Amino acid sequence: MGIRYELREYEVDPEDLVAEAVAAKIGPPPGQLFKTLVAEGDRHGICMVVIPGDTELDVKVLAAASGDRRIHLVPVKELQELTGYIRGGVTALAAKKAYPAESRPGHFASIRRLPN
Repeated sequence: MGIRYELREYEVDPEDLVAEAVAAKIGPPPGQLFKTLVAEGDRHGICMVVIPGDTELDVKVLAAASGDRRIHLVPVKELQELTGYIRGGVTALAAKKAYPAESRPGHFASIRRLPN
């Protein structure tokens, strides 16, 4: 894919995985970190969406992009069974299971991948 990335390690607090907390630990602004959210639509099932860490998901926009009428975020307790990853470690890049992914990360020189 040719995406330049940098792996950064930090101490993970499973109770505080918000982008602002992670950004404070590793340096870049929250908008340059990305979170992968897992959603389920009424027509097309499971999909992943990658958004900047400082934004909230607009489910109406995601529903339109995925071709669903209604869509909701998958409960945290279902993430590992669906994706093979726990909360904070879900990735659409090289995912263990093939799901459609939607991403609009903007124009950044590199992506920082946080360790799972």
